Amino acid sequence: MNKINHSKTHGHYIAIATCLAVLTVAGITAPQTYAQADKASPRERAGAVVFGEHCSTCHGVRLLKQDAAFDLKAAVNDMTEVRFIRGAKTARGAMPSFATALKDTELADVYAYIKRGHTLDLDDVRMESNH
Repeated sequence: MNKINHSKTHGHYIAIATCLAVLTVAGITAPQTYAQADKASPRERAGAVVFGEHCSTCHGVRLLKQDAAFDLKAAVNDMTEVRFIRGAKTARGAMPSFATALKDTELADVYAYIKRGHTLDLDDVRMESNH
């Protein structure tokens, strides 16, 4: 039968607890799990709903580019939120102006959604908003 050396085991727990306390004080936290990192923020979720209602017809469901529409995923990589909002409020070609249809906060949410890119948990948002 194996005997556990309790004083040695206890010492390991103290060392681990001390390390965790030092890391916490230093502002270093444990890395997020994959599920946490993949979870959309409230702004991204709201943006997914607005995108689904106002943008997906031309720019594609799940941000999949349609032939005639501008590729928004590629565009936001080099675009600030302010520039995106300004562009969405200006009519050009087949693109209508959303200046009166959407608030700046809604457009900012759409920007956050596009910047993040589509993830599986945002499919749930789209399905919830259809009900």
